[in-house]
Amino acid sequence: MEQTKEKQIFEQLPVPKAVFTLAVPTVISQLIVLIYNLADTWFIGQTGDTLQVAAVTVSYPIFMLLSAFANLFGIGGGSLISRLLGSGKEEEAGKVGTFALWASGTVILFYSLAVWIFGRQMLSILGSSGQTLDFARKYLFWTVVIGGLPTVLNLVLANIVRAQGKAKIASIGMSVGGILNIILDPIFIFTMHMNVAGAALATCLSNTVSMLYLLQHVVRNRKDSAVKLTILPQKVSAGSVKDILSIGTPAALQILLASVSNSVMIRFMNGYADSAISGLGIAQKIEIIPFQVVQGISSGVLPLIAYNYASGNRKRMNDTVSFSIRLGLILSAAFFVLIELGAPLIVRFFIADPETITYGAAFTRLRCIALPFINIEFMLIAVFQGIASARQALVLSFFRKGFLDLPLMILANLLWPMYGLMLVQPFMEFSGSMIALGMYRKQQGFGSQYMQGLEVKET
Repeated sequence: MEQTKEKQIFEQLPVPKAVFTLAVPTVISQLIVLIYNLADTWFIGQTGDTLQVAAVTVSYPIFMLLSAFANLFGIGGGSLISRLLGSGKEEEAGKVGTFALWASGTVILFYSLAVWIFGRQMLSILGSSGQTLDFARKYLFWTVVIGGLPTVLNLVLANIVRAQGKAKIASIGMSVGGILNIILDPIFIFTMHMNVAGAALATCLSNTVSMLYLLQHVVRNRKDSAVKLTILPQKVSAGSVKDILSIGTPAALQILLASVSNSVMIRFMNGYADSAISGLGIAQKIEIIPFQVVQGISSGVLPLIAYNYASGNRKRMNDTVSFSIRLGLILSAAFFVLIELGAPLIVRFFIADPETITYGAAFTRLRCIALPFINIEFMLIAVFQGIASARQALVLSFFRKGFLDLPLMILANLLWPMYGLMLVQPFMEFSGSMIALGMYRKQQGFGSQYMQGLEVKET
């Protein structure tokens, strides 16, 4: 019965309704996760200590790598699972899901160990020193060293559950932890006087609870599930491993290269006031709300794209892409107007320091110019992930961050010190969206010939 309902979403439901069914829960869960990330910054900002806000900003690139590992196995595995279900290969889908969990858990344990041993050196490379470095080390201890495993397994499990069409369950799992984090933040930060370490501990516990919720769902519904995970590792074919890594790598690269890019920007920003670094941190928290909404749409519809690609229903797949891009553009435009008009008020919500508000509002307005273009990029990257077109996804992921933005930061900082850095991202997202559209149009132009080539590659 449960499998039949999800099959109807993939095959029969009108495209707009199917998109909303899969995308809305994904967007909601990502927004709740974002709210608790914003809550961390907000509660830390209420201490009035810009050094603690700066510490979270400096720690962010290291913490972001957790999402890179989760994307590698979660999106790579999720895309393959949806295609296997579309091809009727449910047993292999279960093996792929189990492999994704074990592989991601093993990798993250090594990363957490590395951060525990070399965390001080990593933060020093990012330009952190003195009391800011001490605050940052405390933040990383709970979020990465202790909390790395549950954070990554939580995200990978959510992708596996979503790949089966159970977006609502994945959303609830992510949301439970987010709500708990919001409750725990003030208790740990103010009542227990743990400051930035309290925010980190709240994040660690919330991700653990989310992971346990999704695990119990997988165990409890194993008999009726299309994807049957097992406790012990499962042997998967070399082709499946290659497929997971080839599709997951571009998704991981998006985070990894964004982390490198962000690290370089922080190095540039270290030449300016601490309040400017705090302003950047708050600007990044604000911009990630609309960014995650459009990414939530693309992540939510990825299983629909992958399933219909594998089952051969190209028209339904293309209709899904077209509708999702239009929806994302409408939302991007609304967020853009809201942020451009209300930036100072939004920044003031996080911290009362006048200098930080001035910097944060200016940075937010400049960086959010990227919104319409990043919507197009995210959606078309999801298309290439869904149809197992690793090369296109890799090119777009690499172009967005790491190819031109680093030298452009040097130039922009010379031409317009500090503020010019904020315009690099909009320029790169605009360029990337044009390249993505060109690739997609080429795919549409070649039509069935292009798709047949992909099918031969997949088999």
